[in-house]
Amino acid sequence: MYACVYAPDCRATLSGPPGEPERLALKNVAQQFSPRYETHGDLVVIDVRGLDRLLGNARTVGEELRREAAERDLRAHVAVAGTQTAARVLAIAQPGLTLVEPGGEAEALAPIAIDVLGKIADRDQRSDCPEPRAPSPEPRASISAFKHWGLKTLGEIAALPAADLSARLGQQGLRWQSLARGDDDRPLVPDVADERFEASLDLEWPIEGLEPLSFVLTRLLEPLSIRLERRDRGVAVLHVHLRLVTKDVHARRLELPSPLRDVRALRTLALLDLESHPPASAVECVTVSIDPTPGRILQHTLFTRPHPTPEQLSTLLARLGAAMGQDRIGAAAVVDSYRPGVFAMRLFATSHSAHPAPPAPPAHASPALRRCRQPVPARVTIDAGGRPVRVTTDRRGFAGGSVQRAAGPWKTSGEWWRSAIAQGAGQAGGAGWDRDEWDVALSDGGAYRIFLDHLTHAWFIEAVID
Repeated sequence: MYACVYAPDCRATLSGPPGEPERLALKNVAQQFSPRYETHGDLVVIDVRGLDRLLGNARTVGEELRREAAERDLRAHVAVAGTQTAARVLAIAQPGLTLVEPGGEAEALAPIAIDVLGKIADRDQRSDCPEPRAPSPEPRASISAFKHWGLKTLGEIAALPAADLSARLGQQGLRWQSLARGDDDRPLVPDVADERFEASLDLEWPIEGLEPLSFVLTRLLEPLSIRLERRDRGVAVLHVHLRLVTKDVHARRLELPSPLRDVRALRTLALLDLESHPPASAVECVTVSIDPTPGRILQHTLFTRPHPTPEQLSTLLARLGAAMGQDRIGAAAVVDSYRPGVFAMRLFATSHSAHPAPPAPPAHASPALRRCRQPVPARVTIDAGGRPVRVTTDRRGFAGGSVQRAAGPWKTSGEWWRSAIAQGAGQAGGAGWDRDEWDVALSDGGAYRIFLDHLTHAWFIEAVID
C-alpha cells in the first residue's frame, strides 16, 4: 500500500524550482511515517505497508498524513492506494483525502478526465522531477490523439486494445494506458539521505613532523574506510584540515584519479602531499573529510598481464609530485599548432562517473599513425614532377618497394624563422618551408609517411600508417 502527498502550492515558478522550505516540509512529513519514500518536487510517494499495525486502517493513515502536513502549513492532497501510480494520479486529480482498496485502482481511476494526463506531463518534464514517468519527447501528442478519438476518461484509455494502441502511438501510448490502469511500471526507489564522511580529532599535545601525524591520519581513516566499504563507496576527493597552534587552518585537497578506500594508500597520499606543502607550525587538531563516489568494479582478463592498481598509480604520482613538483608530471595533450610533434603537459584528468557512457563508434575506420621515435633515413626516387616513385631503407623492420599511391606534398614548417635564417646564411630552403610530407602506399602492402628535409636534402620515414 502506498500513500501520495501532493502539495499543489509547492510548485515550480518562472524564476526557479519550488521553495526549499516547502520541499523540506514534504520530506519531513514522509520521514515521520516511513524511511521508504521517494520525492518528486511537489509530490512525495510513501511506502506505508505495515503501518496498519501501528496506526490503524488506510483511512487513519491518510488522516494522520493530512494532519502532519497541516501542522507544517502545507495544503496537501493525500491519496492511499495499492500502487504508487494510482496514488500519484489520484492525489493530483482530486483534492482532500482519497482511499482506494488494493485491487480497485483501475475502477477508481476510470472516471477521471484525461486532462490529468496534461498535468502529469507538465510536472514530469520539469527539472524538479528527477524521474519522469512519461519520458517521450512528445507526450502531449498522445494526449491530443486521445482527445481526437473522442476519449474523455482514463477508463476509456484503459479499455483500448493494447496491440492497436501500440501500433498507432508506440510505447508512449502504452505508458499512458498503464498509468490509466494504475499499474506500476517500476518499483519505488527510496531517497537516500546524504551521508557525510568526516572525522576529527583534537590532540592533547601539539605535534610537529609527519611521523606522529601519520598515526593520527591512520586512526581517522580506518573507520571512514569501513563506512565507505559498507556503502560501496570510494574516495573521490580527500580533504585534510590541520588547525595549527596559531589558530590558522592548513587545508589540503587531493583529487584522486580513481576511487580508493585503502587506508595505507590514502595515508601515504596525504603524507606525501603534506611533505610537499608542510604546515607552518605545530598541529593541535586534525580533520579528514571525504567526497565519496560509487565504488570501483575491477575485472581482470585471463590472457593479459594485470595493469597496476589505482592505489599504486596514485601513490607513484604523489611520490613523483613530491620529488619533482606537480608542474612537471602529467599527461601529454595535443596542441593546436603548426609545429609537427608538439604537445603540452597537463594534469591527469579525474573522472568519478559511476557508469561512464561508452564512446560512440566512429562512422568509418580512420587510419592510425605510429610515429617513429627518431625519423628513419630512407632512399626515395622521385619523378620529374617531384613525386616519390620508390622508397627503400636499410633499417630492419621497414620494407621497401615501388609507390602504388601517394598523397601530398604537405608543406610544413616547425619554425619558420629557422628557414629564414638558413636562407640568409646561403643554405637552400624550400621557399620558407622546412619539409615536404607525403603519405605513400608501397607495392609490398606497407604504408608510410615520409618527408623531405629541405635543409639537408634528405628523405626520412616519419611514421607507419596502420
